[in-house]
Amino acid sequence: MRALAVSLFTLTLLSSANAAGYEEKDGLVIIEAESTKSKPGKWQGKTTIKGFTGKGYIEFTGNKPTNGPPTSPLEYVFKINKGGLYYLHMHASREDHGQRKDYSNDCFVRVEGNYEAGPNPGNKHGKDAPLAMLKKDTKFYGGSVNKFSWFSGNHLDPGGHNNKRVAVYHFKAGQRYKLVVSGRSKHFAINRILFRHKDVTKKKAEDLTLGETK
Repeated sequence: MRALAVSLFTLTLLSSANAAGYEEKDGLVIIEAESTKSKPGKWQGKTTIKGFTGKGYIEFTGNKPTNGPPTSPLEYVFKINKGGLYYLHMHASREDHGQRKDYSNDCFVRVEGNYEAGPNPGNKHGKDAPLAMLKKDTKFYGGSVNKFSWFSGNHLDPGGHNNKRVAVYHFKAGQRYKLVVSGRSKHFAINRILFRHKDVTKKKAEDLTLGETK
């Protein structure tokens, strides 16, 4: 298990980066996780894991590696110009816990604003997440060991085995929304977050050479 790395920058130094919010362009909302005006709380800015974009990434240092309550919420405000279905993607990493792949691998997410659920919401594994689930703090899991990988789709976890939902949102044109990311498990790291319109391919959306959409 790796030791906790010393931060090479502080999250508070980036507090003005998202002052004006993000704006959807060509079906994408691209967010650097460290670009938030929120108080960092138990999140720390890091540059230890390779493959990050922007000035670094954020790592949660509260709770336990197993789980914990929503802590240190970070807010990201964005505007949608092209209405429609948007999928949540997260470029994430987790600490190595040997055979335990379910440690240090999640955070809580919720989206505030005027929107609807996806076309196939339900309370069964693999369904689109119901609106109530999207609007409350719900676990989003993922992360590769000590490296960043993309995670999207069936990664919302309201609890229990084989009980996951698709993180998809029906956003409305001209509306502003707020994504809230809160810490859950210690040493979960996030590099980049994005919302992808259904008309945009995953390959294009997950191109790390694309810049933030401000």
